[in-house]
Amino acid sequence: MAPQTPTSQNQPALGECACMNLRKTARLIAQFYDQRLQPGGLRNTQFTLLVVLDHLSPVSIKNLADHMGMDRTTLTRNLRLLERDNYITAQPGKDARVRMISATGKARVAIKETQPYWQKAQGEFLQKFGEERWTEMREDLTEISRIVTSQD
Repeated sequence: MAPQTPTSQNQPALGECACMNLRKTARLIAQFYDQRLQPGGLRNTQFTLLVVLDHLSPVSIKNLADHMGMDRTTLTRNLRLLERDNYITAQPGKDARVRMISATGKARVAIKETQPYWQKAQGEFLQKFGEERWTEMREDLTEISRIVTSQD
């Protein structure tokens, strides 16, 4: 007897899936910011990475990946593009296996030029969503991050 094809009753309710909903929302928010940052010349991913790098420089790829909640492969791919465009430099660390990443002067100029567009996007988002709701959601997202990374 052939195995039965699962029916919709046996399938997960995708509309309830936390992962799908969070990823979908994150993609839409990224598109929202990308559209508004475009005149500044950086995409949201680039802007965010450069701002974080500017605060943490010099930083190892592992520590940057941990800080950003990214896997090292994806981060390395994004960093390669920033290095190609001279926004970052990579130097060997104390241990030759470790690369230390730093933001360049060009990155700081790009951040300064893009920041007004980010501030406008952030203001528009907060106006539409509500500052209080965003504060509560940001706290919830922090808690979710803590829960999914805990070793319990």
